[in-house]
Amino acid sequence: MHINDQLLADCHVLGALEHASVLLHRNAAVGWFILVVDTPAVDWHQLDDAEHARVSAQIRALSRFVANEFEADKLNVATLGNQVAQMHIHIIARHKNDACWPRPVWGNLEESNNYSPTMIAALRDRLVADLGLVAGGMA
Repeated sequence: MHINDQLLADCHVLGALEHASVLLHRNAAVGWFILVVDTPAVDWHQLDDAEHARVSAQIRALSRFVANEFEADKLNVATLGNQVAQMHIHIIARHKNDACWPRPVWGNLEESNNYSPTMIAALRDRLVADLGLVAGGMA
C-alpha cells in the first residue's frame, strides 16, 4: 500500500512494523510520530477484531517509546483523517513548555528546525531495538 503523498511530504519514513509504517514528522518542535496502517479501512470501526488488536498494541508500544524518548509531560494520540483519509495515528509528545502548549499542535505549531540525519538514524536505531522496526515501510 502506498503512503499518502501529504504524509510523505510532512514526514520521514523510519521503517515498518507488521502491516504498518512508522513516520517521524519533520517539525522537530515536538516528538511527533505517525503510524500508517496498511489497510483499506479508514476508521477504527472498520477494522476486524484481530487487526484492531494488532494496531492497538502497536499504538501502545509506540506511545511508550515516544513518552520515554521525549520525556513527555502528556501524549496526544489521535486519528483525525480530515485531510488525509488513509488510516494513520498521530502520537505526539507534549511538554508544558512546548511551542503551543496547551493548545493542539494542529494549526498552532510554528516551523522548527528539522531533525538532522544523525538524529533520525538514532531514533530509527532505538525503534529497531525497542519495537523490532524493520527498514523500509509502505511506499
